[in-house]
Amino acid sequence: MRNHNVGAAAKVVVLVAGAVVAAGIGFVVTGWIASQPPVLTVVAATALCLSSAIATFLLADAVFRHTPQFGPIAVLMGTGVRMAVAVVGVLLLSEALAKHGTPRDEFAGWVAYLYIATLAIECGLLMYGSKTHVIPEKAP
Repeated sequence: MRNHNVGAAAKVVVLVAGAVVAAGIGFVVTGWIASQPPVLTVVAATALCLSSAIATFLLADAVFRHTPQFGPIAVLMGTGVRMAVAVVGVLLLSEALAKHGTPRDEFAGWVAYLYIATLAIECGLLMYGSKTHVIPEKAP
């Protein structure tokens, strides 16, 4: 019998690794363009997006395992929660980061970039290996 917790844990590791790689790629690109890469901004944006992504991923994964027909609803609800966390996080953290010299629009741009990257990874992981049919096939 396959243990779903191990599968979910492995997917969380992939989600974390994917977010770190996306942040690293963005960091390298902005480091080449700008004279000073925004280390604190990248770390804060990654932490904000990754923490909400892991929470909503675990919720959606549990829903997909127990009641697959509600899986897409769980993904949409999770996306809404993640969007709310991202918006509130940008509003709250941009003020704190501004005291360290980070422009507010720069932090918001990093959150938007990492939000999209983690959302794509999360949805891909939820769909990977999913053999459940949400819409039943018609009988011949």
